[in-house]
Amino acid sequence: MCPPGAGAYSLQQNAKYKFTIDMKIKTLGLLIACATLGAFAQDRALLETLVKKGMLTQQEAAQIAKESVAVVPGSKDTKSIKITGGMQDWYNWYQADNKVDTISGPAGEQPQDNGFYLRYVKLGVEAEVGSGWSAILMTDFGIEGAERNYLDRVVVSKQVALDYLTGRFDVGMQKVNFGLEQNEDDFAQITIERSLVTWFFTRPDSNISVNSDVRKNFGSRAVGLFWNGTVKQAEGLYYGLSVVGGNSYEGQGAAFISNKDGDNNLTFYSNAGYKNLFTIQDEGIAYDFGMNFGYASGGFVWENAAGDTENRSIIGINPYITFRWRGLTFVSEFFLQSVQDGKYDAATTYYQGTATPLGTNFTIAYRYDIGEWGSVEPVARYSWLQTGGMGVTGDGIDGDITVNDLAYDFAKQVFIGANWYVASSVKFSAGYEWAQYTGFAGVSGDYRTTSNGLRAQLQILF
Repeated sequence: MCPPGAGAYSLQQNAKYKFTIDMKIKTLGLLIACATLGAFAQDRALLETLVKKGMLTQQEAAQIAKESVAVVPGSKDTKSIKITGGMQDWYNWYQADNKVDTISGPAGEQPQDNGFYLRYVKLGVEAEVGSGWSAILMTDFGIEGAERNYLDRVVVSKQVALDYLTGRFDVGMQKVNFGLEQNEDDFAQITIERSLVTWFFTRPDSNISVNSDVRKNFGSRAVGLFWNGTVKQAEGLYYGLSVVGGNSYEGQGAAFISNKDGDNNLTFYSNAGYKNLFTIQDEGIAYDFGMNFGYASGGFVWENAAGDTENRSIIGINPYITFRWRGLTFVSEFFLQSVQDGKYDAATTYYQGTATPLGTNFTIAYRYDIGEWGSVEPVARYSWLQTGGMGVTGDGIDGDITVNDLAYDFAKQVFIGANWYVASSVKFSAGYEWAQYTGFAGVSGDYRTTSNGLRAQLQILF
């Protein structure tokens, strides 16, 4: 006999599954229609050119157009539509080993993660509609996309070019300017996966606690208003401002808990930087340095013993610097946050007292040509994290790292690998990743977990 409610639950699951399939079919149908529209627009332009050159009469051109598939844009102002996208196929092997003192409990291996993934599967439309207006709809059917309703970026943009105001104004959903590695395009990463430091400071699913009702909603994708500008009078100087909703758009769970009990406060981000080129003995060296800043009045969210949601503020800074010379790339960034009532108290299982987590990433790579075989790029990255008492249980991709349901206070990670650019649109990457977590937040004792992992990916863009 089925338990009470089992039939209703099954119907709900089936309805949810059907909705997911319908969403995919409708989205793919939309993109196919846009591709057809683009082809038609090109044919129409060709016919107009042939008429102007006297190779066709206007009547002949009209007859040819009439016999063609008549797909027209919704607005006569549409200038161009471009279909773009890419895919990443992953292999991931991961294993963690625990070490604890004799008082606290068992040590040993945790379950392995060993398998293949479709990390990113993106398909999108970019439209230019004239007068500086444009729109982007990018979907993602990879392993993360389902948590965002298969959306990756959805914005309407307006280019502005005035005497003292130049830049682009965006409205919609995209990443905020916080975290240099996080804001790098998913297909432009020189390491296969972002570091545990980047996950901790910029993602709501960063595993800061074994309790799923704890979220640090700061950074990454959000819905709101965005401005990215430059200064004509100071070439190389750039800046940005954004006002977004109080929740991240990285997952339905994060969006749900961050909006509980009226926690819909706005979050503010700003950034400024300078990039240019200098030469040494006729050798050009490109550099870029700057600072990202953010304030979220309700950025840290957790449930107390009574089941009520507690909302606390976060202030964060993120200075960074990059150098590029010939095939050499060097990237460094630093994170510092102040989280109100962010310290975890293991004795009471409550969060109390200001936490000041900090961390850093150092990445170096060198790309060189190997003739008809394309180019190869060895890459290495070192990351270090101190959570300030908040705790961390993993990086979100490789799962939780816990002992006795506690979170670690310190972590460090090393990635060593290489990218092989077979062609401009095809890349194969492989690498080894090592990480170590030590010191439980709010608990004394000898605790340590060491993880080892192998990653490989095949990427193609179109």
